[in-house]
Amino acid sequence: MFERTKLLLPLAALLLASANSYAQDSGPAIQLAQMGGAMHAAAEVCGDYSQDQLQEMKKQQQTSIQSMGLNDEDFDKAFEQGLDRGRQDLQKATAEQRRQMCEQLRSGPKF
Repeated sequence: MFERTKLLLPLAALLLASANSYAQDSGPAIQLAQMGGAMHAAAEVCGDYSQDQLQEMKKQQQTSIQSMGLNDEDFDKAFEQGLDRGRQDLQKATAEQRRQMCEQLRSGPKF
């Protein structure tokens, strides 16, 4: 799971590049959950995964991040923050930027 996350971090950084909305002092588990939410938003836009698949990936990420000490409530809050921010950023992106992002997402590992 973390190997996949590391490979997709450049895409998450692209999604969040214009956003400095996440606190500098938030821990790595919170940041991973936020990035997971942003990636979820990207996957929704690209349309390559069903809602069931997206929910399964979220559950897998939540289980993995629990080992870093993040409880379910904090995970859900951070994930939703990332999801909301990812959706906002994607609404602002041009069609070409979304197309490039989807190509990059598709060229990464399959979950």
